[in-house]
Amino acid sequence: MAPPVAAIPAPAPAVVAAVEKPAFWFGFEVSWAKLALGRALLFGMLALDALLQIRHAPRYGAGGFNVAQVFGLDALAPNRITYGIAQLVESYLFVVAAFGIATRVVVPVAAGLYGWLYFASELDGYQHHYLVAMILVVACFVPWTAPPEARADTPVRSWALRLLLVEIAIMYLWAAISKLEPAWLDGRAIAMQLGTGRFDEVIVDSVGWGGAAKLILVTEFVLAATVWLRPAWIVAAPLGIALHTGIAMSALEIGRFAYLMLALYAFIVPDRVWVALAKPLRPFRVLIPRGGGWPVFLVLVAATSALALLCRIEYAAIVGLVLAALAFAIALARRGANLAPVACAHLAAIMLWSYVDRVSAVSADYYNLWGGSSRRLGDLTAAERAYRSLVALDGRDGNAHFKLGRVLLDQDREAEGLAELHAAERLEINARAWLVEARWELRHGRRDTALTAARGAVVAEPSNAEAADLARALLENSAVPVPAPEH
Repeated sequence: MAPPVAAIPAPAPAVVAAVEKPAFWFGFEVSWAKLALGRALLFGMLALDALLQIRHAPRYGAGGFNVAQVFGLDALAPNRITYGIAQLVESYLFVVAAFGIATRVVVPVAAGLYGWLYFASELDGYQHHYLVAMILVVACFVPWTAPPEARADTPVRSWALRLLLVEIAIMYLWAAISKLEPAWLDGRAIAMQLGTGRFDEVIVDSVGWGGAAKLILVTEFVLAATVWLRPAWIVAAPLGIALHTGIAMSALEIGRFAYLMLALYAFIVPDRVWVALAKPLRPFRVLIPRGGGWPVFLVLVAATSALALLCRIEYAAIVGLVLAALAFAIALARRGANLAPVACAHLAAIMLWSYVDRVSAVSADYYNLWGGSSRRLGDLTAAERAYRSLVALDGRDGNAHFKLGRVLLDQDREAEGLAELHAAERLEINARAWLVEARWELRHGRRDTALTAARGAVVAEPSNAEAADLARALLENSAVPVPAPEH
């Protein structure tokens, strides 16, 4: 006969807690100062990375060919338009997350967009994007918003943040294991990667390539054992920051992986450092908007939307207006709470678009790649549109005029094409525009004007053998083979 329920002793609370919530995961705490700073750095870096990726958009969907990272996703790959729009939206969401606004919604949406863009195509070969995709999944469960009455030293528990650090440790462990082979240990691999960088002489004159390779290997094993362990952060933080700073300063072409890792090290630097640094910043809190109802919100969003109209990234104006509606929806959901942070996040996101547009070559690279891809695939209409946009970015860019002129000649639009080539000839210090003009004139039986263009090519670039040979043959009235149209 079973004993009565009342006779069965209840397990001790400590035992239940140990069984249901392991302290290693659920007892992990960090200071609010660390969590807030890490949130700003991580999502801010991802927002910047998303914008810089837009330059690759024309590769997506070109020729209708795609190989996905994951089986079954080939048909779901983005094209040039959807990729560019998705990266704009993703960048916006990451900025909103960096401000700690609606993170329970915007972080999962951004993670989904990131996973789709990466896993649906093999075009992006950087493996760190796989790591970021996993980190973003875990980030969906981190409590990014401030706890009530939060101070710099207020502890915040998060099993997900512990898991994020474990993911980083696994990355270091596998990176070290993959280097346990002769090509790395004897220094050949690192010499090939860094042999032309700024550190080559320093490495050769000190530890040598083999010594540097072994030092990196040991560093990665040490970091794998320490980044997830709080007492060891005093070792992991300076070691990891030094490693990734060196990578960022080297000649390695690995995208923005090093900068992303430096952002993640905000979670590995000991908490007391961030708490101590937060104290001198307290007087500056008066600069953070505290009030601000609908009038302030509407003015800021309207001004920011006008800024989006000036952004030269394709579709930025349209996406910016749509995202203004999203900011309005978030403001409505806050139900009377302070709306200034929402307006500031919207302003910061669009300002980041404009900043990247103006100080980087993202827009120029985008139109350049789009025009070149379209021309190779025979879509001259799209190529012309891309190159006209490239000329509109900077009318003093000889490369833009050259490529537009060439694609116009491909369409037998002689007057327009030669006018663009003449502009390129005035702006560039090389022979290519002159040579294209000379070939065009020769192909149409105009040897005198072809000779004039060939002589211009020699003057523009005296060392160009092709220009010299063409000018000599035309001057001597030799038989010059009529060149075929360029493609």
